[in-house]
Amino acid sequence: MKTDALTAELPGLPCPPAKRGRKPTGNALTNAERQARFRAKRQQIDTGERMAATIRKLAADFDLTTDEVTRHLLRFALCNRNWAQTGFPTMKD
Repeated sequence: MKTDALTAELPGLPCPPAKRGRKPTGNALTNAERQARFRAKRQQIDTGERMAATIRKLAADFDLTTDEVTRHLLRFALCNRNWAQTGFPTMKD
């Protein structure tokens, strides 16, 4: 066991093992915070920043989560249009 040359040992007491790894900074995110950051980044990639901002604004206005807003918008789009018949505006014939 390696000991510090400047630290005196008390007789009869074992030296505590040295801690390994980086020292904690106190800035670590919780698992929930990490997951929320991942989902927000993925939503921006999938929908584009403008659409993601609109979804966030709707969520804040109606006191919902972004997932709930997305589900409501999707349900509205599926109920109010026959997508199989009309196709998608970005599709090329």
